Amino acid sequence: MPSEPSRDVDALYAVPLAAFTRRRNELAVRLGQSGRREEAAAVRRLRRPSVPVWAINTLARHEPTAVRAFADATDRLKRAQLRDRHALGEAAQAQRRALQNLMRSAEGILRAGGYSPTAQTAQRISGTLLGAATDRETRQALLRGRLTEERQAPGFEALEGAPSGRVTERRQPGIRAAEHRRSRARAAEERRAQQALEVRRQARTHADDLARKASALEEEAGARAREGAEAERAVEELRRQLGEAEARARERRAAARTAAVAAQRARRAATRLAAKLRP
Repeated sequence: MPSEPSRDVDALYAVPLAAFTRRRNELAVRLGQSGRREEAAAVRRLRRPSVPVWAINTLARHEPTAVRAFADATDRLKRAQLRDRHALGEAAQAQRRALQNLMRSAEGILRAGGYSPTAQTAQRISGTLLGAATDRETRQALLRGRLTEERQAPGFEALEGAPSGRVTERRQPGIRAAEHRRSRARAAEERRAQQALEVRRQARTHADDLARKASALEEEAGARAREGAEAERAVEELRRQLGEAEARARERRAAARTAAVAAQRARRAATRLAAKLRP
């Protein structure tokens, strides 16, 4: 059974993408306040998913059966490549159908989330779906809706069940050269996409760092404001006490003057009485 932090992070990946950073910071604060500092630090390091990753995670939560069917179809295609070459065509078609179903649903998720389902975004989603379903370690993250980063689609053979080995070697030189050029072009495109992805990741990391610093500054400003308010209340209290003390001092000075006047009168009366009593 997933632990409480795991359930908290699962819920974090289910929120709208625009709310991810705020909800992540709130979760980190709650964990830190409860004394779970290591878990809080781990949550703060979580990066905001890209739009394709968010769409796939949302897809896994809204249509888990379809996502599992796609993953199973990918497994069958891999087994057919290794054990049953006659079943490759049927397995590849089943995988394509499952992927097409997911892509239609992903397009609806993007539109509902306010994102444009461009061809580039669709390519990144399909590539990540294929890469995650092919990799054993990432498959579970895909099924749970917990992907954290985009993946590259596997090679042509893994996607389409194309023959390899001796059959490929017997192809005509012109075909091999054209495929080589296409392969190089795909590799270059993948490198550019990876570089762009890295730039976006760095930008997101920088933005997250700025957001954390802004949150820390806001907390510090709030603390200083509270301290200032407390100091103002203390000053007001001291002023009140000083006013009361000054009032008491005035009363006592007035009483002292009254007592001094009374004493003078008593002294004069005593003097007059003593003069009358002299023989």
